[in-house]
Amino acid sequence: MSDRKRPRLGFGDTVHCYGPNSFKLLCLPVPKRGQVMGLVGSNGIGKSTALQILSGLLKPNLGRFENPPDWQEILDHFKGTKMKNYFTRIVVDNLKVITKPQCLNNLLRDYYIATVGEILSQADARDMKQQLAVDLGLIHIMDRKLGILSTGELQRVAIAYAAVHNADIYLFDEPSTCLDIKQRLKAAQVIRSLVRPNNYVIVVEHDLVMLEYLSDFICCCFGKPGISGAVTLPYSFKEGIDIFLAGFVPGKYKFRHKSLKFKVKIQRVSGEQIETGARHKYPSVTVTQGRKFKLKVMEGEFSDSGIIVLLGENGTGKTTFLRILAGIFEPRTVECDVEIPKFNVSFKRQNVGIVSEHTVRRFFLSNIRDSYKDPQFVRDVMKPLLYKNFIDKKLPNLCLEEFQRVSLIVCLGKPADIYLIDEPSTYLDLEQSIIVSKIIKKFIHRVKKTALVVEHDFTMATYLADRVMVFEGNPSVDCVANPPQSVLTGMNRFLSHLDMITLRKDPTNFLPRIVNRFESIEDRDRESHYYMDD
Repeated sequence: MSDRKRPRLGFGDTVHCYGPNSFKLLCLPVPKRGQVMGLVGSNGIGKSTALQILSGLLKPNLGRFENPPDWQEILDHFKGTKMKNYFTRIVVDNLKVITKPQCLNNLLRDYYIATVGEILSQADARDMKQQLAVDLGLIHIMDRKLGILSTGELQRVAIAYAAVHNADIYLFDEPSTCLDIKQRLKAAQVIRSLVRPNNYVIVVEHDLVMLEYLSDFICCCFGKPGISGAVTLPYSFKEGIDIFLAGFVPGKYKFRHKSLKFKVKIQRVSGEQIETGARHKYPSVTVTQGRKFKLKVMEGEFSDSGIIVLLGENGTGKTTFLRILAGIFEPRTVECDVEIPKFNVSFKRQNVGIVSEHTVRRFFLSNIRDSYKDPQFVRDVMKPLLYKNFIDKKLPNLCLEEFQRVSLIVCLGKPADIYLIDEPSTYLDLEQSIIVSKIIKKFIHRVKKTALVVEHDFTMATYLADRVMVFEGNPSVDCVANPPQSVLTGMNRFLSHLDMITLRKDPTNFLPRIVNRFESIEDRDRESHYYMDD
C-alpha cells in the first residue's frame, strides 16, 4: 500500500521510515522560537524519533529508507511550511543542539567516573553552576561519581548537564522520570529559565502538572505504537489535553475509539467515620537507619476498601514505611522502638526488575496461579494491561514499561489484606498511567481491601486517593509520617510545604490545573494551596 493511501488521518507523505514494514512518522511538530513546546502521547508512536529529527541528528528520509534524500531535497519537500525555516536554520546556521535523552545510559557511559561537580563545571559562569546545583538539589552530591548515583540523582544531573550549555535548541525527553513532585517542579523552572527570544525548547512529558507548568503550548502525539505516529497542530494546554483525553480533533480526525475519563472522587470525612469492614491500626514508631536517617511515624489507622496515597519528597521515608508494614526491613540496619503489627500484605516494590529466566506466563503460574485462571481478574486487571503482548516473552527481555505492568499484575494477583504499591506510574506514558490508576481503584474497591500507594505524578495521586499521608521533614535526615487524613486537608498540607503551585479541579475534565503559573497575580493573595470544587 502506498504512503498516500495508508493514512486515514488526513496526513500526506511519510516524514521518516526505518525500513520495510517498520515504524513510520507521518508528520512533525513545529517548534516556535522563544517558547516551550510540550509533547504528550503514548509510548512507541514517534516522540523520541521526532526529537532526533528536530535535533538534526536523524535526517528525515521521507519514507525512502533505501535511497535517502539529501538536505536540499528535504528542504524542497517542506517548501512553504514552517518546518523549512526550521531545518534551514539547522543546516545553514549550524545551530547548537543539546539533548536530555530518555535513556540516561549514554551520559553514564561517557561520564561514568566523572563527578557531579565536574559535570557542572562546564557551565559558562560560576554563578550558573552554583544556582543549578541549588535548584536541582545537587549540592550534597557534588563530589560523587555518576556511576554510583541513584536514577533520580542521575536524572537531575542529566537536566543540569543540558542546562549548563548555551544552546540554540534544547530537547528534553521525559525529564520528570524518577523525580518527586518538588524535584519535578524545580526541574520545570530550570527548563523555563533556558528560554530566550531566539532559541527553541522542546519537552516530551507524561506528567500533566509539570507539562502545564513549563509549556507555552502543546502538541498531541498519537498513532499505532510501533507502526505509525502523527502529531496534531499546536494548542493551548487546556485545548490540547481535552483533545488527547477525548481521542479526536473536532471536525478533523479520530485517533482513539474511547475517551479517557478522569473524574476525581474525594472521600470527605466529617464527625465519626462510618464503620465499614475491618480497621487496621499501627502505633507511633521511631525508625532509625544507621546514624543518618530517622523517621517518626505518627499513630494512625485505615479501613478496608480505600486507597491511601503517600505524598512527600524523595528520601522522606515513604518506601521505608511500606517496608515496615511489609515486615521486610533488616533488623541490623533499622531500629524500632516498639513492635510493629504483622499485616498480610502484597508489595510491589519501587524497583521493577525481576531476577528470573522464566517466561511471563510461567512466572504468573508460579506466583498467582489462582488469579491467573480467574476470569474476573483477567478481565479487570490483566486485559487492560495488555498482558498478551508480553505473556510469552522471557523476563530478562522485557522493557521497563512491561516490567512495571508485570509487577503490578503479580502484586494485585496475590491475596492480601493490604496492597503496598510503590510508584506504579513510573516508566508508563500518560494513557497507561490513567489505565493503571483505574485498575487499582476498581480492584481495591471491588475486593474491599486497603491499598497504600506511593505516587509522584500529582494527576494520578489525586485520582487514586481516598485519603492521604503526608511525609515531611529534612529528606534523608529527619522526617515525620503524619497519620492518614482527608484528601483536601492532606493536599493543602503537602502543597504548603512546596509553596510553588496552587491547583484547582478543572470543571470539564476534572484534572488538577495550575492556577498560579510562574508567580502570576492570582497567587499573591491565596489562602489555600489546593482547590477542589464541589
